[in-house]
Amino acid sequence: MTAAKYIRLSSADEDIRMGDKAESNSVVNQRKLLDCYLESHREFSNCTILEFLDDGRSGTNLDRPGMRAMLDAARRHEIDCIIVKDFSRFARDYIESGRYLEQVFPALGIRFISVNDCYDSYDFPYGTAGNINNGLLNLINEMYSRDLSQKSKAAKRLYAQRGQCISAYPVYGYLKSPEDKRTWIPDPETAPVVQRMFNWYAEGLTSTEIAKRLNEDGIPTPAQHKRALGSKRQLWNSERTDNFWRATTIGKILRDERYTGKLVALKTTLSELGNIHSAKAIEKDDWVIVPGAFEAIISQEIFDQVQAKIETAWPTRKLGPMKRRLFSRKLRCGHCGAALIRHEIAQGVYYTCDGRAWNGTDDCKKIRLFETDLIQAVLASIRFQAQLAKKTEKRLDRKEKQIQTAQNRAQSAQQRIQKQIAQLETRKAEAYLSYDLGEVSQSDYKNRCKKIDAAIMEQKRQLDALEQDSGSILPDMDTVSCEQINSLKPLSNLRTLNRDMVEVLIHSIQIYNGNRIEIAWNFNEDYMKLLAEEDTAMRV
Repeated sequence: MTAAKYIRLSSADEDIRMGDKAESNSVVNQRKLLDCYLESHREFSNCTILEFLDDGRSGTNLDRPGMRAMLDAARRHEIDCIIVKDFSRFARDYIESGRYLEQVFPALGIRFISVNDCYDSYDFPYGTAGNINNGLLNLINEMYSRDLSQKSKAAKRLYAQRGQCISAYPVYGYLKSPEDKRTWIPDPETAPVVQRMFNWYAEGLTSTEIAKRLNEDGIPTPAQHKRALGSKRQLWNSERTDNFWRATTIGKILRDERYTGKLVALKTTLSELGNIHSAKAIEKDDWVIVPGAFEAIISQEIFDQVQAKIETAWPTRKLGPMKRRLFSRKLRCGHCGAALIRHEIAQGVYYTCDGRAWNGTDDCKKIRLFETDLIQAVLASIRFQAQLAKKTEKRLDRKEKQIQTAQNRAQSAQQRIQKQIAQLETRKAEAYLSYDLGEVSQSDYKNRCKKIDAAIMEQKRQLDALEQDSGSILPDMDTVSCEQINSLKPLSNLRTLNRDMVEVLIHSIQIYNGNRIEIAWNFNEDYMKLLAEEDTAMRV
């Protein structure tokens, strides 16, 4: 038997946010609670124990690394039991939580235990539906999460309007005040670097020239500086341990008006509760901007002078708050893993890798891919995925019919066996009646009963085998896979590409020398297996 402990905390406590601890106190306490439960129940004494952890993850959806790993193991029948502190640790989504507790886990034969809720699925064969209190708890958990989200947003807006910082990390050039964590103070090490950038640009240097000077002087980049301070924050390009100053980094710093002492907050909002990947930019008029919230590093006069130069130098490259480039944060070098650099020339937009990452090679510097060619390649890949989706659906429809036929046959066989068992029970009752009336001797009665009992046991053995076989006939595809197939099918004749489509379908695109590309899709693991099977069948 294999049991899985699942531990989740929605937001890390203060010491882990500051990077002083590997995991939060609440995680430690949850682990102790679950370990104590397992130790106090003998049935788990010889059990293999696995642990899945999501520290600092919202429970409003199941898109969490630890949860995904546990559910994948469950689908592979590697887990027999899941144990959590309470229902809210598993999920705060009432519908999704109910689907797993009522349908998925029973179908997979997985026992589910919620310690604090005194719930064990062994006691409720129909999931949480067997106890109305537990069903209501799941609904309350979701409503509580939504209410807490609204209160949290209101509190953050109130703090920001008071001029108090709500960011987890201060911008490069500042530190959190030791007296008040919601106040920023100039960083004596990096604030002079920011001042030099603004002064150099005001004197006529370009962003590229400033980046070159900083690299030559060996000035640590913002990411290197954070790591030196002990930050354990997982950066989106964290696989690059050796960073270099780039013109794009300089440009972002030069445009940031927070260096004038202004607090600028609430520039984005989540379109989906608990999903950090659903962040959407909002109009600047709705931002919270408070002048003089903390000590300025750059004077307003210098800042305005730099902005005027930027507008003159890059009039066509200044983006509005709602505008997103087609492949923003999706393109990476397949050789070193660095993000590709975007260039605009008269012939169009193209992407390159400068090969200056810690593991950069000559192949990196040979990458030069025009956006028009990339768009056509991505469109062709999406159309191919749509064709695979159609073929996969047809194959699954055929398999579903076969499964239905097999289930009908199994059901008929079960009914036939149950009828035979009933007939044998009747014969046993008739044998007793004959014995009671004195028509047969005691020894004959016992012999008849022995034969009938043996026949009944054999029929029950066949019935158990049929029930196990029918329980193993499960669909190859979950609800998410169905949704992905339905969303892909209409794209078989796709001719244009937009940012929303890229965001939904594509996780990342690896670019290699020779303009070879590899696309990582935003499909779940089960659906990717289905596509791989269909792709293999098409190639045979």
